Amino acid sequence: MVKKSTIIIMVIGIISVITGFSIGTVENTPGITLVLLGFFAISYSVLSNFGKTKNLRPIIKFIYWSPRVLCIITILFLSLFALDVFQEHHGFFHIILALLIHLIPSLLILVILIISWQREWIGGFLFNILGILYIVSAWGNFPISVYFLISGPLFLTGILFLINWRLKGKYFQNPD
Repeated sequence: MVKKSTIIIMVIGIISVITGFSIGTVENTPGITLVLLGFFAISYSVLSNFGKTKNLRPIIKFIYWSPRVLCIITILFLSLFALDVFQEHHGFFHIILALLIHLIPSLLILVILIISWQREWIGGFLFNILGILYIVSAWGNFPISVYFLISGPLFLTGILFLINWRLKGKYFQNPD
């Protein structure tokens, strides 16, 4: 049975996505932020009803699902940047190779998510390292908002995985 709060979160997410797209997402940080927050709310409301977490208190469920959902949305967001290879006028194999190269960061984050799903301390450590590595490697090349949009979700995911790891033994034993 779906709880009323889950439906409210989903409606808020849908409204955020629609608002974000209506104000525009091209070089518009508030629009991008609204879309990402909306997708987070929608994903959380759907995923929180699965697995053995549905009988947990809402805050514990939120702590469990938030880093996982945020990581999935981060992967999808970063993967959008790989789509620019289709604007190039090269051969099929060149475009496929360029697409694979552009998807390396997303694939790396996906591998870390798979490992972190059961071993949260690894995700807490690695996502924070990825956030630092991005800032160090790209420093000075972009406006500050880009660092917040790319590294911010990585840091937040890492922090949430660490919180989840600390609370894991106290509130739930392997909820999947």
